[in-house]
Amino acid sequence: MSHMNGSVVGCAPVSMRARASRLAIIAGAALLCAASASASATHTAAAQSPAVDQERMQRILSQHAFKTLDGGSLTLASLRGHVVVLNFWASWCAPCRRELPALDALQASIAGQGGQVIAVSIDSDLQNVARFRRTHKLKLPIVVDGPDGLARELDLKYIPYTVVLNREGSVVAISNGTDDSAVAQVSDLTRKLVASSPYVGARTSE
Repeated sequence: MSHMNGSVVGCAPVSMRARASRLAIIAGAALLCAASASASATHTAAAQSPAVDQERMQRILSQHAFKTLDGGSLTLASLRGHVVVLNFWASWCAPCRRELPALDALQASIAGQGGQVIAVSIDSDLQNVARFRRTHKLKLPIVVDGPDGLARELDLKYIPYTVVLNREGSVVAISNGTDDSAVAQVSDLTRKLVASSPYVGARTSE
């Protein structure tokens, strides 16, 4: 697992609000976030929360079906063999909105190489998400999972929350950062994963 540092400014997805100014990208670290850019507390993500159960997360992700904006569904099983970036966000979360253009650019750069960035909205209103996508001219796939979907099942305390999975479907990194350096680290890691092994189409599960 890779560990990276940076700044974090994010939003509590349901009722929690916290302040922080440190980031950790670590498979197994819970998410930190701050309700304001003027956050004053300083600490590391790993020290803030207990480790994420990586196997449990992979099992939940592999079994979950997302709702697409056109009324269809999307599963990670259908993306077997891809490097996948799942970004949990909401239209009312300012840090989420700031990082989406960079993730949109990442999607454009890896789409033809067996890479996939999926923006998982926890908004309740699908039409609001569709409107947000049109307004900001986003091209990356957006699915609507609502506040009671994976965000609750995975017990996410804060968003944005980004999970990177390799071609075998294993979680290799979790990011709780939203500053330019944190998003850049996610993008660099994803591009390296895409380049390290050629895409050979969907791989059959054992």
